[in-house]
Parts: sequence; C-alpha cells; structure tokens
Amino acid sequence: MAKKPFLPDIQTIVQMGINPKTGLPYKLGDASSKGDIKKILRIIDEQDAVNRYKWYNLPCNISSQELERMLYYRGQLCFFYSKDLDEFYFMPYALDGNLDFYGRYVTIHPVPMNGSGEQEDKAVKAVLKAQADYLSTIKLKCTYGVLLDEELTVDDLTNRTVLLKDYTNQLAPMVIPRQVINDPICDVEAECIPYMRTNLIASSGVKGMRVNDGDQQDDVFTANEQIKAAALTGQMNVPIVGTIEFQELASQIGAKPAEFMLAMQSLDNFRLSTFGLENGGLFEKKQHILESENQVNQQNVGLVMQDGLSIRQNFCNIVNSIWGLDIWCEPSENETMDLNGDGVQYDVNEGDNSGADMGGASNESNVQN
Repeated sequence: MAKKPFLPDIQTIVQMGINPKTGLPYKLGDASSKGDIKKILRIIDEQDAVNRYKWYNLPCNISSQELERMLYYRGQLCFFYSKDLDEFYFMPYALDGNLDFYGRYVTIHPVPMNGSGEQEDKAVKAVLKAQADYLSTIKLKCTYGVLLDEELTVDDLTNRTVLLKDYTNQLAPMVIPRQVINDPICDVEAECIPYMRTNLIASSGVKGMRVNDGDQQDDVFTANEQIKAAALTGQMNVPIVGTIEFQELASQIGAKPAEFMLAMQSLDNFRLSTFGLENGGLFEKKQHILESENQVNQQNVGLVMQDGLSIRQNFCNIVNSIWGLDIWCEPSENETMDLNGDGVQYDVNEGDNSGADMGGASNESNVQN
C-alpha cells in the first residue's frame, strides 16, 4: 500500500536537533557548513536590527525589540486602537481602497503578523484565518500629518491609523522587509568560512584517489572518516571517478586563509551599513586607521540611521497628536552616547514590558471608552 503524501513539521524537527535535509542529528553533521553559519549570521542580523532604536511608552504590551522585530520581517506596520478589544495594536496591513495623489494608501485594513500559508499546524492555521477574517472587517483611514485638537473627532480615535515604515520607500508605496534585503548578504558572507576551511584543508596535504567506478567510492569515504577522526584538517582523500590525472589536482593555493576573513569582514561592514550602524567601511585597512578616514567611513551610515529615526519620530508625533500617548523613539545608546546621563553607554530598561519610560511618563492611554 502506497504511503499518503504529507508535509513534515520542519520547525519541530529542527528544534529536536535533527537536520531535515539529512535526517541525522546536527551534531553528526559538518559544523562548518554554509547553512549552519548562515543561521548564526541571520540571528546577528536580526539582533543588530532590533536593537538600533529604543522606543518609549509603548501602549501595546510589547517591547521595543518586539516592535522592531515586526518591522524587520514585515517592513511596515499600522498603528490603531481597537474599541472592541480595548487595546492598541501594531499590525501589518493591506490596501483597502484607493491611493491619493502622492501614491499613498487612503484606507487600509490590518492583517495578521503571520500568514496562514506560512504555518503547517492546522490549529494554528485556523486561528490565523479567524484573525484575518476579523481584521478584514476593520477599515482604517490613514493619517500622514499631525492633527490639531480642533480637528479631532470621537470617531478619529477608533477609525484612524498611522503607518510606520522601516525606511523611506521607493516608488512603490510598500517597502521590502529588511530581512529579505539582507538575506543575500548573509548568504554570501556565510560562504567565506567554508571557503577558508577548504583552503586550509587543501594546504594541509589533501590528495585525490582515482577509483575505477562508483562502487569503490564507499571505500574511499570510509578511509576519509577514519583519517578525519585522527586529523583536524578533515577529509584527506577525495574520490575521483574518471581518467583525470593526479597531477591536475595539485594546483597552487590561491588566497591565504586570512584573506577570506578580510572578505567576510568587508561584507559584514556592508551589512552593518544597511542599518546605519558604525563599521569599518567596505575596505578596512590592515594598518592603523586615521581619525579622518574613519569619519569618512561613517558619513553615509549616519544618513541611513537618520532616515529610519526621522520616520519613527514623525510617526510618534502623529500618534501623540491623535491619542496623546507620549510615545517616542531614540537611537540606541550603543550607537550614540550616554543620552540620559546615567553614566553607562547602553540602554537600561527600567520601565514595564511595554518599553522603557521617559521621565516616569505613564504608559496608560488617554482614550476614553
């Protein structure tokens, strides 16, 4: 009887420590593989993204990192107040109407953070579908400027939304999520360590063994594993099927291992520059860098950081003019200096789980039900 097709729960398999590609535990695999290194780089990329800004007085029961994580994976969010649920929300959104003369959305409706198509569990899919059905009934008018008190009505508190984007959009009204943009950089960067390791292996005396047919390859691989157990340089024998001569395999080693790490460092500097974070530039000198040279490296990334900060602070001004929440956003002290005078150059969260307070400001909303 033929087996019925099914979709395995990849996430659960990975959490169990099983490599879904090989079916073997990760600890039995090659720890220097590109895929494993890319996982590390993607986590670092996300950490750099969610900690470059610090939000204050968020009323949505989320932290500053959680809000930035949503922007990292979705690119843009809408902020609104739900009278039915008596809560403020940041959610992704979809167009629900027309565009204005500037190509901006006039009305939108929220959508779930995670789409049902991205989930494999049937119960989770059902919950997300129910959320999507409910959110599709919410029609919100987009607000792009600060409103005066005399312009506000009671309906504005529940029918308006303010859009928040990670960076200035191009011609299209929607932006590409930062995770999608930086993924190719992480992909290329993850190749540097395996290439460096291959270079070390090649320079440690790797030799090719010509075999008569494919059946003899198993014997060579067995020999490789035996040698690998005794040598830190990895596989020492490479099976070659065909008539290629051994002399053709003995090519000279090109780049030195350190040069692969320098290439990786340049790629990582480029990745950091996409966030507007301080870095050593695409070409980082091995010698001492003059202060004037370092200032030139940081000029462009300062504008990138300012772009995201200006968008976030303008968002805060519009939100505060409608709901009077006193939310605010500042650059992380890790990237600037000791802004609050507490004697340390890092952010200290002394508020509740909705973000740090500014001067003891209240996190409670001013919306009257």
